[in-house]
Amino acid sequence: MKKFFKKLAMVVVALMSSITFAADISNEGYIEGEGISYPDSGQSMGAMRRTAELMAYRDLAEQVETLHISSASTVRNSKLENDVISTKVDAAVRGAKIVARNRNQDGSFQAIVRLPIYGGGQSLANAVLAEKVQVEELPKPKFTNLASNVEKNYTGLIIDCRGKNISTAITPAIKSADGTEIYAYKNVTRQMATEKGMVAYSSDINDATQKLGGNPLTVKAISISGECDAVVSDEDASKILIANQGTQFLNNCQVIFVR
Repeated sequence: MKKFFKKLAMVVVALMSSITFAADISNEGYIEGEGISYPDSGQSMGAMRRTAELMAYRDLAEQVETLHISSASTVRNSKLENDVISTKVDAAVRGAKIVARNRNQDGSFQAIVRLPIYGGGQSLANAVLAEKVQVEELPKPKFTNLASNVEKNYTGLIIDCRGKNISTAITPAIKSADGTEIYAYKNVTRQMATEKGMVAYSSDINDATQKLGGNPLTVKAISISGECDAVVSDEDASKILIANQGTQFLNNCQVIFVR
């Protein structure tokens, strides 16, 4: 019996080690790597610090690989398919800033490095998003009869995804229930997507409201598509597209997913 449980435990460990969890973009728009170095005989504090920093960069590189670019692609996929992107991603990781160095009570040393997802320059979005020739227009609303009931002065868009277990992505999309993409990377400029980000994330709907100027259109997601894309009802999709005609919040990436 003991041998059985020992083998079972080994199987569980093997399965857990084979599971890859997608990295998460923070609500502030970055990803962090952490390294911890434990005291070793004869090791100086400087050596411990350098070890912790190297481990933090390694952790960051591993996380970046699993990050979703879109629901259909990860950074790892793009690196395998494109050597230029691979080189740019590696350079972005190397350029990540050390934001914390801490000596812990148990004698260990901790380092944290941070890589911005957006902001141009050394951002991850700038490394992975290819140049585009043109921007596609947003689709036409399905239910145009709603126009008279929709305000035209919204300051942004909140998609309430709470309880839907949505994963983060650099270029997530919004889809209607019938499968139409009403907002995707093809609909915004590369500059806007890399410097501002198509979607921000928040854990608090009131905070999201304030960040979007105090008067955003708020819509409840009915489901999630492909881990990262928010799906709204066909009627709400039309409301979003109609409202956007007033203040262009989609074109300006004034969108927050609350999770």
